[in-house]
Order: sequence, then C-alpha cells, then structure tokens
Amino acid sequence: MGKWNIEKLSLPLAVKWSISRGDVLAKENFIISFKDGEFEGKGEVAFVTHGEVTPRQIEEEFVEFTTKYRGEMNGLEDLVEKLEESQLSSNLRFAIESSYVHFLAELMEDRPSRVLGVREVNKISTSFSIPHMDHKKVTEFIREKNLSRFSSLKIKIKSEDDIDLIRAIGAEYLGPLRIDGNECFTDEKIASDFLNQLEDQNIQFIEQPMKHSAFDEAIKLKESTKYMLIADESLQDGAVVDDLQHAFHGVNVKLQKAGGYIKALNQLREARLLGLKTMLGCMVETSLGISSAMNIGHGIDFFDLDGFLLLEKDPFGLIYEENGFLYYDYSH
Repeated sequence: MGKWNIEKLSLPLAVKWSISRGDVLAKENFIISFKDGEFEGKGEVAFVTHGEVTPRQIEEEFVEFTTKYRGEMNGLEDLVEKLEESQLSSNLRFAIESSYVHFLAELMEDRPSRVLGVREVNKISTSFSIPHMDHKKVTEFIREKNLSRFSSLKIKIKSEDDIDLIRAIGAEYLGPLRIDGNECFTDEKIASDFLNQLEDQNIQFIEQPMKHSAFDEAIKLKESTKYMLIADESLQDGAVVDDLQHAFHGVNVKLQKAGGYIKALNQLREARLLGLKTMLGCMVETSLGISSAMNIGHGIDFFDLDGFLLLEKDPFGLIYEENGFLYYDYSH
C-alpha cells in the first residue's frame, strides 16, 4: 500500500513579482508525494497570486482525500475516478495526479510522457515574463538579466497607462513581445484604443486583456483588433467550449488550473479541434511543476514556462535553461 505526504515549500523570488492583482516577494507552494516501497513520485501545488484557494484549504482537502482513500490505488484510471469523486481544488488535484504518474514512471523505469501515452519533447523555447515596473527601470532590468537570449518576452500590464513600459521594452529588445493583461480591462473601447497604440511594436499576441466575466466585450475586441488574443483566466478546469473561439484565437493551458495531466491533455485536444492555437503556461513554481508541463509539450504552439526562473533558488534542478531553451536535467 502506498503512502501520501504533503510538504510546504517557502520560495523567495528573485525579483518582486508585480501584476494587475498585486505584488509578491515570495511564494508558498506544496509538494505532494506518493511512495510505495523504493519508488516515489512527486507533484507540486502552486497558487494563483491572490487567488481564492488558500494553503489551509489545500491541507484540509489533502487530509480528507488521503484519509478516505489512503494508498489504495489500482492504476491511473482508478486514481482519476477517485479524484473526480472528491471535487478537489484544481491545483491539488494536479499535484496528486502528477505525483502518481511520476511514481508509475519510476516503477516502469520510463518517462512520465510514456505513462501518459504522449510523445516526448526534450527541448522547448520559452518566453520570459517581465513583472510590472517603472518603465525607466526596464532597460537596466533587461540588460542585467540578459533577457535578449529569450525568443520572446512577456510583459505584465496593469492598465492602459502602460504604453511607455511596452515602448521601453521594445526599444531595448528586438524580439516579439507578448502582452499579458491579466484581465485589466473591462471596456472593449479602452482596450481597443490601447492596442491601437501598439502598431509600431513587434507584438506576437495579447493574453487575456478583458476580465473573464466581460465575455461580450471580449467578443467585440476580437472583432475590432488585428492582434491574436489568447485566453487565460477565461479557461479554467472545464472544457474548451465552442464559445471561446468567438473571443479568442488561442488558449493558455496550465496544469495547475486544468486540474491534472488528463484534463490538460483534453483541453489541448479540444482547442485543436476548434482550430485554436495552444500555449502551455505556468504559475510561479519550481522545476518540478515546469518539468510536468514539458511532459505534455509535444505539438504546442507557444510556451510560457519561466516560473522556476523567477525563483531565488530552485530546490529540484529538474530543468535547466540555456539561451532561452529549457532542457531536462537527466542527472536528477
């Protein structure tokens, strides 16, 4: 019989993380493990900044789930059924499912991608996210961090007043820019006017400019702008429904919000069937969580998997970055 365990991690950040919802200097994540004999798998719980799910809630849900089912698992399908019955928070569900998948991979002496039945990738190109900051400081930030090595940069904005920030970044960095609104707009006209001011910039796409509750406004924005729009908060743990294609050109799938490998793979498949572009994103999390995203990275259009690069120190070392590319570190 296997044994579940939960451990809290305190993760200081390398820089102050500032987005439209607030500022963060450190993150507290959880590591979930499943061990049976000499074999062990781990998964990570990462939180949305100022999200609704609290660490205490995660601990309570974990105790309830493991008390009810203990270590009695009869394969991945059995675990998924138990998770469906339990109605857990999506980030805890992901951590439990991934820890068991990683356990099975150890048991089979194979890669998690093989357990999941998907093709393996060994190298991906990620963007790097620039937190919201004074536009006068961003040139020094880009040079100090040597961000020119990344194939694209993602810019966190808070309002229509951030044109100077985008222009300052575009003046220093010549690659494509990804603008992440984090739901900072509620009015299509304001968002459209803002985007019209970016025509002289090298913009790859705009991520979630409108609040997810302002869906009708998001549809209007898609009709009025030439830019590719990517859904983030508008897609959580549910299916990629037909309506999304009326407001967006693509979706950002995150394992932490999808609720696990299986749900994320379903979302990616549904998105492709609707002709939507696919992106794999992340929270601020360790290389354990980032390696999990890479496990389902085959055939993805865009990657935003820099979460572990924002940490002061990564505790696992499962992934390393070189010239803007991410690789598995097979020595761990």
